[in-house]
Parts: sequence; C-alpha cells; structure tokens
Amino acid sequence: MPLSAAVISGVQKLVLYETRARYFLVGSNHAQTKHRVLKIDRTEPKDLAIIDDKHVYNQQELRELLGRLDLGNRTKMGQKGSSGLSRAVSAYGIVAGSHRYTHTVPSESIQTP
Repeated sequence: MPLSAAVISGVQKLVLYETRARYFLVGSNHAQTKHRVLKIDRTEPKDLAIIDDKHVYNQQELRELLGRLDLGNRTKMGQKGSSGLSRAVSAYGIVAGSHRYTHTVPSESIQTP
C-alpha cells in the first residue's frame, strides 16, 4: 500500500493550528510517527470547506510543512510575534478498540424458488 493511501488507525493526538485563512487539524498515531492533516477554510462564513490532505507525513515532513506555513503566513517576513501559524488547541484521546457488528440471516429463512 503506498504511503499516500495509508490510513492511520487509532488517531491518538489532535492538534489544531490556525492562520488567518485556515485551520489545520493534525492527527497523529500513538507513537507520533504518522500524521495526517485536514485543512479547513475559514474565509467563507457560509460554507464549510474541508480539504483532506491524503498524504501521511512522518515527523520531519510535518515539521517542514508547519514551518513553511508559519513563514508563509507572517504579516512581515521574519518579524517575531507576528507568527502566521499558531497552535490553537491540543487534545489527546484513548483508543479503546473497535467493534464490528454484523447481522447474519439463518440459512433456513432464505427461500429458494
């Protein structure tokens, strides 16, 4: 399975970053070795636009992405205190497991012609 199509099962940590134009919701696995990013547009008050970045980032790629977002969204290049990207919220969760519910039909209830 290519890395870009992989799904992180059991997202344990969520961090919400914000710029003036977007929110970036970063989900990480327990070991914080795999990260996914949702981009949420906040410029249109009536429409909710969510972009699922299908790429699975490693720690280094995520740091580089966040650094580029910070630098590219500063009001004046290089100015301290005018960070273009700021951490809004961090949350941790416990993944207890998943359950699959199935419904089986007894074979005697199936009618054949």
